[in-house]
Amino acid sequence: MAVIIEVLGWGGKRRQYFKIDADQVSIGRGYDNDIVLSDPYISANHLRLNACGDGWVITDLDSLNGLQVIKNPSTDESLFTSGAEIKLGRTKLRLVAESYPLEDAKILHGLERDTNKLNRLSVWLPLLVAVFATQLLSVYASTLAEWEWKNAIPVIVSAQLAIFVGAIFWSLLGRLIRHEAHFLGQYSLILLASLLFTGCSWLLSTLSYNFSSALFGDMVQQLASMSILLLLLSANLTLATNLSSRARWSGCAAFVGVVVIIGSVGQMKSWGEFSPFPQYSSTLAAPALLVVEGQTSEEFLADIDPLFQQADRAALEK
Repeated sequence: MAVIIEVLGWGGKRRQYFKIDADQVSIGRGYDNDIVLSDPYISANHLRLNACGDGWVITDLDSLNGLQVIKNPSTDESLFTSGAEIKLGRTKLRLVAESYPLEDAKILHGLERDTNKLNRLSVWLPLLVAVFATQLLSVYASTLAEWEWKNAIPVIVSAQLAIFVGAIFWSLLGRLIRHEAHFLGQYSLILLASLLFTGCSWLLSTLSYNFSSALFGDMVQQLASMSILLLLLSANLTLATNLSSRARWSGCAAFVGVVVIIGSVGQMKSWGEFSPFPQYSSTLAAPALLVVEGQTSEEFLADIDPLFQQADRAALEK
């Protein structure tokens, strides 16, 4: 009777397996066993399996740490049927028959099928150049002092380093969980998210200036930022983990929700508090894309003079 011994890893995932076509199978650390395991907590000759009907009988060969039964579908405690899980030392094993039913194959996420496209030089290099250019323009547009490269380089390098470290983190997580790093894919995703974030911030700040709606602009910018973060985290988890779609989106939404709560609490805490360092704008000029009509400074002063005169008359009458 053939038996398949699966060595289980984190989350019950199969890490290795042995298929033995025999009615008796020995397991241990010694080389004279049918299945040799390198766990130092397993005895040289730990146990023996004997086929019996639709299952196996396990005999402990006076091992030092014995046997721990994790799961056994059989109602007979002395008989281990297909799907039973046991633990020897620190190693988890699953006993499986050839006829043991398997889960249906899972469809690959579209992002996983297109990972090779993200790994191409023709994809991530233009993204890198575009992100570098947008960050440079952003620093230039918000600089109050005279432009100097020595002031811009540290900001840009820090941003690129943060993107690089993020890609390394997700690739290491993917290597640990799925044994697939996808470094360039993760790097391309973070670059794309950074590009979207910078573009959305510029567009929304320009619209906010045009329509004189700073509060609305800030709210929309925060909503856009959280949406980009949500999509990025979901994409990162898709390449790095085996989470289901529901678990992935739920986890991302929970994380983004915590970020929003922490940010909101920080803002509410600062409301009404005096600060010796008030916020101010360092923008040199209004955004270039002005789509609404406005007033010149001379027209504004001409219109406001009557208001001051009216206020003076009202004060004198009192």
